[in-house]
Amino acid sequence: MDKSLATLLLSCTLLISLCVPSLAQTCGNYTFSGNRSYSTCNDLPQLSCSLHWNYHPSNLTADIAFRKSGASTSNWISWALNPSRRAMAGSQALVAFQHPNGSILAYTTQLNDNPNMQPGRLSFDVPSIAAEFSSNGDMIIFATLQLTDSLRLTNQVWQEGPLNGGNPGQHPTNGQNGKSMGTVDFINGSVTTTGGTTSKQRKRNVHGVLNAVSWGILMPVGIIIARYLKVFKSAGPAWFYLHVTCQTSGYAVGIAGWATGIKLGSDSPGISYDTHRNLGMIIFALGTLQDIFKISHRHLVATSHSINVFRNHPPYFKREETESKNRWTYFFRLSVLRQKNRCPHCNLYSSNVKITL
Repeated sequence: MDKSLATLLLSCTLLISLCVPSLAQTCGNYTFSGNRSYSTCNDLPQLSCSLHWNYHPSNLTADIAFRKSGASTSNWISWALNPSRRAMAGSQALVAFQHPNGSILAYTTQLNDNPNMQPGRLSFDVPSIAAEFSSNGDMIIFATLQLTDSLRLTNQVWQEGPLNGGNPGQHPTNGQNGKSMGTVDFINGSVTTTGGTTSKQRKRNVHGVLNAVSWGILMPVGIIIARYLKVFKSAGPAWFYLHVTCQTSGYAVGIAGWATGIKLGSDSPGISYDTHRNLGMIIFALGTLQDIFKISHRHLVATSHSINVFRNHPPYFKREETESKNRWTYFFRLSVLRQKNRCPHCNLYSSNVKITL
């Protein structure tokens, strides 16, 4: 019994010893180099970052320290204020990263609709800015901000992304990178952050679902019905009405998906998926030709439309981290169905159908 009790006590001691260091690593317990200290801090919920500051109401200045825990030397970090909206575009940013020569660069930059992340002046003064890479793997930006009345309570955004040739490259737009935004109140010392699903993420999800249902399900099902259900004489004209219903509803849902994609593009300046966008435009154009103009070579248009749908879906599945075998299984199945349609019986029956597809 004594041995079991000793083992239990030892286990509890080890568990407490593991928990205490993790509890101690809050922003308030962090020790900065150079005898720097900050009266206010907040642990930001995304990207393992924290913001520390001292606010001086007499001259409207704030000494800030933006810290990224577990930073990589191959990544850049950024913290910004955006008085106009809660987004990176249009923000006044502080950027830092380690140069290939080993030095730590820190500078200011304005992020417009097509950001190049090059040094530039902000809409407010930054009397001092510096950065360091600490021995425990944290990258920290130190700066003094000359605030205005409108900046004492404003939007904040923060990011990290990969370096490309020694310069900041495009950061991811999903996951934690898509949620790293909120507000900061330098006077009261409070920070609010975006929780759950953001408006842009909801639009992105709606865009994906609408297009998957329309171009990926309803339109192919309409094609399959027209090709295969009509061979059964007992189906009568029902196959045609099912075909029209699938094609028409698929096109209507596709319009909604296309519109949400256009809206997402306009709301994301500087972010572009060229291949996905171009193939999406082709799909929409072919769908429009098929459903509105009823061109005589509709079979050719439908075939081209299906091929483009298959080509455009993999980038979407890839961004959603779907296994590659899933997206090719869908392509293979419809390819087999299309080849099986070349049977003499199908062609013979098709020649007796009066309705032109």
